[in-house]
Amino acid sequence: MSNIVDFLETVGQNASLRYASNGEMQRMLADTRIDPEVRDAVLAKDQARLTALAGARNVCCMLVPAMVQSDRDSGTGEDDGYYHQRRA
Repeated sequence: MSNIVDFLETVGQNASLRYASNGEMQRMLADTRIDPEVRDAVLAKDQARLTALAGARNVCCMLVPAMVQSDRDSGTGEDDGYYHQRRA
């Protein structure tokens, strides 16, 4: 699997390969040691099959800053119970 990851990383680093022709991709793939099934998926631009062959999963990560109670006076009434984001 690392061969396909290395290949995709190389392609991703070269903006001119974004719309590379099928022939150009075949020439690039000829220089790599990638399984024929994976090579066919790359040439067909079949993301679902490539994902399955690589055993990859989509991973999503999100960071949400903590909310802390306001440092304002709570005696004014209008900001009671309101939370502000504290920045470091």
